[in-house]
Amino acid sequence: MAESYASPYEYIKKRQSYLASQRGTWEDHWQEILDYVMPRKADITFVRSRGEKRSEKLFDSTAITANTLLAASLQGTLTSPSLPWFSLKLRDKALNENRDVKIWLEDTARRMYDTFSDSNFNTEVHEMYLDLTSIGTGCLFVEEGKGGFAESSIHFNTLHISEFYIAENINGYVDTVYRRYKMNARQAMQEFGEDNIGEKIKEAVEQKPDKEFTFIHAVEPSEDYKRATGKVATKLKYHSCHICEEDKMVVRTGGYNEFPYLVPRWSKATGEMYGRSPSYNALPDIKTINKAVEIGLKAWAKAIDPPLLVTDDGVIGRVRTTPAGITVVRSENAIRPLQIGSNWQITDLKETQLRTAIRQAYYSDQLQLQEGPQMTATEVQVRYELMQRLLGPTLGRFQSEFLNPLIERVFGIMMRAGVLLPPPRQMEKGGQMDVEYVGPLARSQRMEEAQAIDRLYQLAMNIGQIDPSIMDNIDHDEAIRMRAKLLGVPATVMRDPREVMAGRQAQQQMAAQQQAMMAAQQQSQVAKTQAEAANLMGKGETQAVMQQATAEAERQMTE
Repeated sequence: MAESYASPYEYIKKRQSYLASQRGTWEDHWQEILDYVMPRKADITFVRSRGEKRSEKLFDSTAITANTLLAASLQGTLTSPSLPWFSLKLRDKALNENRDVKIWLEDTARRMYDTFSDSNFNTEVHEMYLDLTSIGTGCLFVEEGKGGFAESSIHFNTLHISEFYIAENINGYVDTVYRRYKMNARQAMQEFGEDNIGEKIKEAVEQKPDKEFTFIHAVEPSEDYKRATGKVATKLKYHSCHICEEDKMVVRTGGYNEFPYLVPRWSKATGEMYGRSPSYNALPDIKTINKAVEIGLKAWAKAIDPPLLVTDDGVIGRVRTTPAGITVVRSENAIRPLQIGSNWQITDLKETQLRTAIRQAYYSDQLQLQEGPQMTATEVQVRYELMQRLLGPTLGRFQSEFLNPLIERVFGIMMRAGVLLPPPRQMEKGGQMDVEYVGPLARSQRMEEAQAIDRLYQLAMNIGQIDPSIMDNIDHDEAIRMRAKLLGVPATVMRDPREVMAGRQAQQQMAAQQQAMMAAQQQSQVAKTQAEAANLMGKGETQAVMQQATAEAERQMTE
């Protein structure tokens, strides 16, 4: 197969053309959805000029508002910029309970949070959520900054659906992305360097620096690239290659340890690669409401400024409909308005039904907070549980296709950059690291366990008033540790179980020592009393006094 391609450029160009042909059937559908749901990105089959008006087809904004609300809700519950939404743990449970390991994992997660906050992650991921809820497929590019992590941290870039083409592996995960994008000559020289660009770009840099050129960035498994071209320029898992179409040459090659393009899909039909979103189900109602509002506006205009019926030869001159206009007629009935007979109640009812159906398709009723007083904690919990039931399948796919690869990619970049603390010696043997999501929606899934513990203690306390020994059935240490974990309490707050046990043993030893000291003091007091009695009394009296003192000492010890 390697001999079938004359050069890497030819291989990448031909494969990109093939992936583009596979995607062609989706593009008309994407264009139609974006025209009604997100018009600012509606550049698929019909490309508009920058700054051009894009709302000429829109007469109703229900779908735009509902899509924006769904995207914002997903960001707030899954990757909130203000709340922790993930933690790290090891698959080895025994090692995972070690205090030093816990503190290292917590510190690593905190440093990753700081990286997300300091970068453009929150702005770019919102654009990806909008793509996910509108057309069903998003793509986020994650790469170390051009100046290195110390200077530029990590850069995130959400790609427009028109730019990228994807392919899946045998397990259904996207492991190949070809991105076709434009860059002007000046930017190309800054990005790739003067020694790596072609003659056409060099010439444009001198004469027309703003002239745009087309590039393709191909990222795929290194073994696939090697099988196709016969050679590979990296030992890393994924091969990267940039080509310029105008100069027909490779301008950069390299590789990635982790796949840099994260491509989540809302839902996916069997045999398809690109995702489908709530917009696909809502599109008929979206188009209908827009047409209904358009017709309603025409009827509204006719009702406000109705057409006129004019008797033949009943008007002298021209009919004047302007304010204060004077029209001379031959009789008072020569001009009268034409009543269209619009039924506004039916129109309003139908439009309300369509808007409700659109909001339901985007889960707006479940996502919006109720009007009136602030919701209680229980109501918020019920709302999250409802969201979990409605979005469960989508969230599972989203976790495996976006969140897990995102954490793995950022962790890998930071580890190689040396910005994480050295792992504790207990982790020298290695171990599989897992990600645990602790955002509001993820935590709501585990709160049932916490509520079960609370209900158990409430029941035990009620029964304990009759039989206090009932509390012996509960492992209080395990209950408090599990409750703290479910609440997301930092590991630095909780003591190590071994430290707790050592402290309790020390307290028991101290109590035993104090009891022994008290017993010794009492015995010493008894001996002293006996000696004093012997000096003051006779032999017979002394014995009686000694017996009395002994009895008094025994009584005190018993008390």
